[in-house]
Amino acid sequence: MARPRTFDEEAILDRAILLFWRKGYEATAMSDLVEDLGLGRSSIYAAFGDKHQLFVRALTRYLDRQDALLATALDADGPALGQLRDLLGRLLATDEVCGPAGCFSVNSIAELLPHDGEVARLAQRSLSLAEQAFTRQLERAAHDGELSTAITPHSGARLLLTLIQGVQIIRKADPDPARAAACLDSAFALLTGKATPLEPAGTAFDVGPRPLDGVHAG
Repeated sequence: MARPRTFDEEAILDRAILLFWRKGYEATAMSDLVEDLGLGRSSIYAAFGDKHQLFVRALTRYLDRQDALLATALDADGPALGQLRDLLGRLLATDEVCGPAGCFSVNSIAELLPHDGEVARLAQRSLSLAEQAFTRQLERAAHDGELSTAITPHSGARLLLTLIQGVQIIRKADPDPARAAACLDSAFALLTGKATPLEPAGTAFDVGPRPLDGVHAG
């Protein structure tokens, strides 16, 4: 009879996220996993499979949390573009948990695609959900007269999705938050057709719930 597990699988996955996030997939050895997760090799294999299977589960958990934030952060109350600007700021803020390591999902795409089919499917699904959420919000903005008539909701959504991915890469070389904020301000000035940056919807910046609340890189 197999012995019952004496560890919290979700907590272990959170620790695996941070390890893969800091080191990348290829640079993470099984010995690193044993040390950081506090489990023996046999326990890791029994609970999560091999290194790649554990990585896929960790990335899935990370992306599910980002998808949940997208699903709950946008609603029909308040200025549509202001809400969207706040959300993008919150998404960027979630990645500060791992310092200069950048974004876990963007790093995974850069490292493993196009050769890793499982990671490709996860990334494509997450990017598609984000594009759909951005498009819906920009459709509301267009209906309310906030969006410039020079850009369609769909093309605006793709612009924002591409921008946020690019900003995540640039932040690994230059983590100055002012650069990321200026990029977002420029994008939203383009979306509104106004020269002045769009003010966030809230009176104060609040990152709100993070995909890794309670988990620290140290």
